[in-house]
Amino acid sequence: MKKVLFYGDSNTYGFDPRGMMGGRLPASERWTDILASKVYEDWRVFADGMNGRVIPDNPYSLLSLDKTVLENSPLDLFAVMLGTNDLISMSLPDAETVATKMRDFIERQLERTEFIDNKTGFLLIAPPRILPHMDENLEEAEAQRKRFSAELDIIAQEVGIFFADASEWDLEMSFDGVHMNADGHRVFADKMADILQNIDLTQERHEVDDYVCAHLA
Repeated sequence: MKKVLFYGDSNTYGFDPRGMMGGRLPASERWTDILASKVYEDWRVFADGMNGRVIPDNPYSLLSLDKTVLENSPLDLFAVMLGTNDLISMSLPDAETVATKMRDFIERQLERTEFIDNKTGFLLIAPPRILPHMDENLEEAEAQRKRFSAELDIIAQEVGIFFADASEWDLEMSFDGVHMNADGHRVFADKMADILQNIDLTQERHEVDDYVCAHLA
């Protein structure tokens, strides 16, 4: 049975913005748990989602990631979906800056032994779209998010990893415009199940339905 680890932010955690302090969607409504039930015959699904997580670029966050990877190894696929918090936390959101940060992160991960030995595939997921809801800061973040997705596509092709653009999926978002609601999680799980069921870690480059994936040996 193959193993995949999804590493992400609050949309991987399953954050529910309803209520004064927010909360977490029940397991039955989180895309990671829904996905696990869909692909249980072929894949074991592990998830590390944390509210507010940005692309790791400091010793503490990178060490924490290394620990998570080690605890779940050996992995057949490592998947990351980050970048939204990096954009919305910037006074002037800049896609190129965040994309450079992601490239550094990916290259660092690909230097790990399990990736060098082709034991682990890498799936880069561009985050869901942001719905501004008349918020000027989020409007600029969404404009840059579109550029960010395009940059991630280029990076994936250049370094030879799988790529999926979740912003192209019809995902329902919560009232805050940043977090998926329960229906969004369900659709996300369906899309990701299709990818996992059709992904071929041995092929160099291929397309899976409308998801462009690259894996260069």
